[in-house]
Amino acid sequence: VLSHKYSARLTHRLFCGSKEEFNSIDPNRRPRRHSQPQLTNCTATMASETEPETIYKESPFQEEVDSTIPAKVHIVAPSTLPEGYVFDAEVGPPGDLKTITVEVPPGGVVEGQIFLAPLPADFGDNLPRVNIPTGQWKDGLFDIFNAGVFHPSVVCGFCFTQVGMGQLMQRLRLNWLGEGGEDESAKISFKIVLTLVICYTIFSVALELVSLDYYHYNIPGYVPSLKFMGGVIFTIYSIIALMRVRESVRAKYSIPEGTRCAGCEDVVYSTFCSCCVVAQISRHTGEYETYKGSFFSETGMAPGVPQIV
Repeated sequence: VLSHKYSARLTHRLFCGSKEEFNSIDPNRRPRRHSQPQLTNCTATMASETEPETIYKESPFQEEVDSTIPAKVHIVAPSTLPEGYVFDAEVGPPGDLKTITVEVPPGGVVEGQIFLAPLPADFGDNLPRVNIPTGQWKDGLFDIFNAGVFHPSVVCGFCFTQVGMGQLMQRLRLNWLGEGGEDESAKISFKIVLTLVICYTIFSVALELVSLDYYHYNIPGYVPSLKFMGGVIFTIYSIIALMRVRESVRAKYSIPEGTRCAGCEDVVYSTFCSCCVVAQISRHTGEYETYKGSFFSETGMAPGVPQIV
C-alpha cells in the first residue's frame, strides 16, 4: 500500500530506476512522469491502465454475500433412489404447491428419508416472498436490537425463549424437535411447544405451592427431586431442539460455522446464548425491513406475510 491518500487504482505505470536509466529509454516509450513524490526500492507490480477500478460499497452484512448461493428445501424421498437420479417434487405451502426438478444427492436416499435440495433460481418469481440471505448470517449473534428495542424478536427471544423457538419452528416448517419434514407435527409445532411450556410452568408452580405448607427444613424429599428432574428434562429438550433448529437454518441457507467453535457451534450457542440464537434466527428469516413481526402469531410474523418454502 503506497499511501491512504493515493487512489485505489493507478492509471499510469511508475518507473523504478535511476535517472540515467530513464534517459536511456526511447522518449516515445517512456512512462509518464508522476506528480507524486519519487518512490525507490519498488518491488510491487502496479496495475495497468486497462485494469478495472475497484468498487467499494457499504453493506448491512458483515461481508458481501454471494447472491448466487441458492436456498434449499426439505424433500421427502418417495422411494429408495440411487445417487444422481432426477425426479419431480412438489414444494411450497399447502394450497400453493409448485413442481421443481430434484437430483438425488451423493450416496442415494432411502424411502421416507428427508434431504435438502436447492431451489431453482427462478422459483417464485413475480410472487411476494420473504427475502432470506444465503451464505452467511444476516447480522451478528449479538445484534439483538437491529429490528428494534421492543421488537417481537427481542421480547420473545429474551422473555419467552421457548415460545419464540416454537414460532421459528412453525415459520420454518420444522417439527417440535427442530427437524425438517412434512409430517403432521410440523404443521402444529408451535402448539406442541407452547403446550410443553405451559405444562412445565404448571408443574413448577404446583411444586412451589406444595412446598409452602412446610418449613424449609422439613420439605418432603420428592419436591426438590421432582423440581430438579423436571428442570433438567426441560432444559435438555430446549437445548437439543434449538440446536437442531439452528442446524436446519444453516443447512437450508448454506451458512458455514464460524471459527470460534468450529464443529460444535450450534450446541455451544444454543446452550449458553439461547436467547440471542432465537433472536438472530428470527431476524434472519423474518425480513423485518419489509414485513412486520407479531407477538401472538404462531410464526412470529404478522398476518398475510408469505410463507417460507
